[in-house]
Amino acid sequence: MFCKTCGTLLQLKKTEYGKWMACPHGHTQPELNQTPTTVTELNKAQAKNIQVSDGDNFMAVHDHKCKKCDNGKAELIEISCGYSDEDNMYRMKCGRCGFVEQLEGKVK
Repeated sequence: MFCKTCGTLLQLKKTEYGKWMACPHGHTQPELNQTPTTVTELNKAQAKNIQVSDGDNFMAVHDHKCKKCDNGKAELIEISCGYSDEDNMYRMKCGRCGFVEQLEGKVK
């Protein structure tokens, strides 16, 4: 920043009242804008639609018969291995009642 009167470079001045930029020749400077500027912007993105569910799971798209309620659709849940010598775990979650069944072996 430069002095408005003589054009010299302003220097940092420390006093017991605080710090500010001052002219080395003693010229007074107009007060700087100390208030923060707030920018408000409207959300221009379109809102997402909320789907009301009838209790069935939307992720249940795989054919699997539930042992508890005999529902024909289930959600496939894959749990990755913790160590390199383990296989992934596969579970089927019923789309209606939420019953989870552990599958044996790999699912293809």
